[in-house]
Amino acid sequence: MQLATRGTANPLDAIEQDLRTAIFGQNRAIESVIRAMNRARYGFAAGNRNRPLVNLMFLGPTGVGKSECAKRLASRLHPEGGGFLKVDCSLFSQGHEVSALVGAPPSYVGRDQKPLLDPDIIETENSVLLFDEIEKGTSELWNLLLQIMEDGEVTLLNSGRTVSFRNTILIMTTNVGAKEMVDYLDKRNIGFRSTRQDMEATGQQIFQIGFEALQRHFRPEWINRIDEIIAFRPLSSATMSRIFDRMIDEANGQYINYGVKVDVSEAAKDHILRKGYNPTFGARPLRARLLKDLDAPLADLLASGGIPQGSRVLVAFNGNETFGEELSFYFQPDAELEAQGRKRRDTAAQTKKRATAPQESKSPPSSQGPAMAKSIDGSHRR
Repeated sequence: MQLATRGTANPLDAIEQDLRTAIFGQNRAIESVIRAMNRARYGFAAGNRNRPLVNLMFLGPTGVGKSECAKRLASRLHPEGGGFLKVDCSLFSQGHEVSALVGAPPSYVGRDQKPLLDPDIIETENSVLLFDEIEKGTSELWNLLLQIMEDGEVTLLNSGRTVSFRNTILIMTTNVGAKEMVDYLDKRNIGFRSTRQDMEATGQQIFQIGFEALQRHFRPEWINRIDEIIAFRPLSSATMSRIFDRMIDEANGQYINYGVKVDVSEAAKDHILRKGYNPTFGARPLRARLLKDLDAPLADLLASGGIPQGSRVLVAFNGNETFGEELSFYFQPDAELEAQGRKRRDTAAQTKKRATAPQESKSPPSSQGPAMAKSIDGSHRR
């Protein structure tokens, strides 16, 4: 007998690496997702192959990458699209609203409307079905999910068709226990300079808080149908710094349309991060802070002529803590950036012109010989 060690040929390794690249600070959660995917890939289902490929619950504070992880996973499994379906559970807070998912019975209002649980998507191999913020749904929705998790199929009431979820990756996200998480983070005084060890310990406690909240919110038989509850941890300062850099790269992808490239000094970056960091709400406040502190003043400077198109811009922290005056913008004309911006705008204008141009009407083929020959050569030949 030989000791088995992990090999290097797992095709899911590439997906794991892509998720790590796209979703910062959640390596442990991503490892858990891939581990569950590995099991599902071989059809190991603890004796019940009728269930979905895997039933996952993503638990943790808002804005830390739970929904994005599901979307990114779907995009890797289905690069061409068509393998992802999201259900916003806040839209199903009343019992009668669940009929939009499975269709209305004959003689009921809405019978002719197509159910949101689209068989063409769900029965696609390795489809991803996301129930976002499951705690906001009604108990009728939870009962429907209980049936899906256990039996792996649902009958559409408007048509009688049975939809199979046996090839589906079922993912649910929840913010249950959010208030308790906020209280815990406040007590720990988790801030932008918290250490990695602090955030790790905090993540473990966040899982415990969330799991206890799950037990208060859902019945034991419902929780027991979940294959794995995966905790998404609060974002550390190092993670927020990486997210900031990516947001600046994304912003420069827009600024280049005007021939502008922005660099942010370390002091300015530190200032924006301190203002935009909130472990309670994850990365979302940082994006709002960038809109306010970077996008808005830059747009005003461009509109007023304070910064000409075709400029390299440096954003610096000037030490002034007065609201709206903390950051200063410096620029240097750059002919190469101006040329790039002009090219981008010309390309966009041409694309828009083609999109809005009236389509030429196709006349029926003429009986004349030359015109008929042209039609056959140009549009009918395979």
